[in-house]
Amino acid sequence: MLKITAAIAGLIVLAGSAMAEPFREGEHFQRIGTPVSVSAERVEVIEAFAYPCPACRNFLPHITSWEEEQAGTVEFSRLPIALQRGWDLFARAYYTAQVMGVDEGAHEAMFNALHDERRQFRSFDDVAEFYTDFGVEKEAFLNTAESFAVDSRMRQNRNLVRQYGIRSTPTMIVHGKWRVQPNNFDSYQQMLEAVQYLVEREAADLESNSEGAETGDGEDAEAAS
Repeated sequence: MLKITAAIAGLIVLAGSAMAEPFREGEHFQRIGTPVSVSAERVEVIEAFAYPCPACRNFLPHITSWEEEQAGTVEFSRLPIALQRGWDLFARAYYTAQVMGVDEGAHEAMFNALHDERRQFRSFDDVAEFYTDFGVEKEAFLNTAESFAVDSRMRQNRNLVRQYGIRSTPTMIVHGKWRVQPNNFDSYQQMLEAVQYLVEREAADLESNSEGAETGDGEDAEAAS
């Protein structure tokens, strides 16, 4: 009887653990081999995407809604990926627009132009023409695309893609530690629930570390007195 009771108790513990951990490392998200240095104040989340990627176009409304729900509690950024031939000009265009402070609306507009309007971009000149709809002079866009600032972002981009181990789009990176990809889920919504789970876990760790540091400072002050 005692053995049966112990076995039932063990099952209850396992069930409770499964309920507490809806997403698991190795199944729903992967640990990045060498974590990338990130902020100690807010959880950083990166969306790795590519404008020509149909899956990224489908993911857009989901990630947009998720970002809006964060209300500044995370540090969100995007990483344009050039995994296929010809995609590099779109990555360079993204950083050029970023350097020039082009309206954020251009991001969704580029997806619409490629996937909904079936607009053809055969050269970077065509891409520059697209951004004129957002008040940018074509020649200025072309010149900025060749600037040191954009070249630096492109170099950093290639390093991050390698460090994060990104091989497909869209991919989410949480706090430089975790890689989340849609092929591990039934829907984009479920994928973002896993991202949110990791965000909350990392936020709790940041808060714990912050409280520990404050406690340590207090102890040091008392010792000094």
